[in-house]
Amino acid sequence: MLPFLPALRRRRLLSGLLLAWGLATGAQAADDCGRPLRVAMSDLGVGGYLEQGQPRGLIPDLIQELQSRSGCRLQIVPLPRARALLDFERGELDLITSALKTPERDQYGNYLPYGYTQQDLLLLPEAGPGIKRFADLRLRPDLRVGVVRGIRAGGRLDAEIDVLAERGRLEYSPDFNNLAAKLSARRLQAALMPNALHIKLRRDGLLPADLVVQTEPDAPPQQLGVYVNRRTTPAPVIARLEKQLAAMVASGWVRQAYGRHFGEDEARRLFRAAGQP
Repeated sequence: MLPFLPALRRRRLLSGLLLAWGLATGAQAADDCGRPLRVAMSDLGVGGYLEQGQPRGLIPDLIQELQSRSGCRLQIVPLPRARALLDFERGELDLITSALKTPERDQYGNYLPYGYTQQDLLLLPEAGPGIKRFADLRLRPDLRVGVVRGIRAGGRLDAEIDVLAERGRLEYSPDFNNLAAKLSARRLQAALMPNALHIKLRRDGLLPADLVVQTEPDAPPQQLGVYVNRRTTPAPVIARLEKQLAAMVASGWVRQAYGRHFGEDEARRLFRAAGQP
């Protein structure tokens, strides 16, 4: 029947059929994924933050793109980090983001990697010359050092943090805003902080203008990923999310998103250190 219709009408009919097929396919994908999946987002600097009540940063963009590609409805739930991890363990959340891979979480979640984080050494000019790495702070009992409680940097750095804590030279903060305030007040002269956090704090004017940021040799980039809760999310849905997130990484979409939110220079530094182009 179509060949006998006028060309213009035939094109309109074909366009309508394709649109209807696309909508039906999208609806089917959403139905296949079932209810909206709850995705925790914590205040993690340019990785994720709220601006006038709206999620902003790398993670909201990543989740929106993953939703579009997978057809699964993904609902961002802003939560403090400790609460998000607890709720995920209890089975009250479907996804957590910006997560390090751990054996504990592997017991009930599938890990889908996408990017990296980097712990940097922050120094005030008062620290003086000669501090090339966090371990050098052992030899400077005059300096006060800050970290956020509960944050583990991994490997040798954790051992150095424990040594300073035993010597009473480490000051803990409950969060990174508090740590930034102590640096601004010159109460501390050195600190460890992930790059996503100090980038945002510096942009917001919450860190000293004369602060020096150094790459920490004992803190190579750590892989970040999304954990999907196996107790709340059907295996086919996990497989769909994994496939689409892997495609986002392979196509360079995630690397470009880092450039937009972290700045291209910082994204280049981070991915090169991780052995990525």
